Amino acid sequence: MSVLSRIRGYTLVELMVALAAGSFLLAGVSLSYSAIKGTITVSKELENAQEVIRYTSKVFNRSIKQTPTVPVLAADGSTITISQPAGVISCNGSVSAAAITEVYSLAGSNLMCAIGAAPAERLLTGVAQLSFAIDNNIVTINVGPENLPAQFGNTIAIDIAVSNVILNNAFGGV
Repeated sequence: MSVLSRIRGYTLVELMVALAAGSFLLAGVSLSYSAIKGTITVSKELENAQEVIRYTSKVFNRSIKQTPTVPVLAADGSTITISQPAGVISCNGSVSAAAITEVYSLAGSNLMCAIGAAPAERLLTGVAQLSFAIDNNIVTINVGPENLPAQFGNTIAIDIAVSNVILNNAFGGV
């Protein structure tokens, strides 16, 4: 027997089958990775949008529910002015010693609040759209977080009742 007859190797067909199987597995792993990465990206965007909506709701709930007067809107609905009595928590988190006026607006992607004549302070970033409306003592805040997934539309509406005004009207200011 010759030396060449005892040497065993892989045939060209076997190598091609192994290459095809390896390529198929590599393509599957690549597709899985890109799908998982896309899911993580959308999940983070949704998490950020939820945080913007949650914080916006918290700030406006506190401010609108404690005001004794109906808030005043700009003609285009881009800003809201809320008068607060002394001793309440203001938009920057401090307790006011005297009556104050809070003016909420959007500057770039920032929710801003100015107390009286003081310069506006940034409360939140990541807001793409913000508008206000009032109908029958209900304030509607339309907030559009940046990167809000398309299935939710452009904005989320938050409705808040002006509780103190409603109670004062119901009980005649008692």
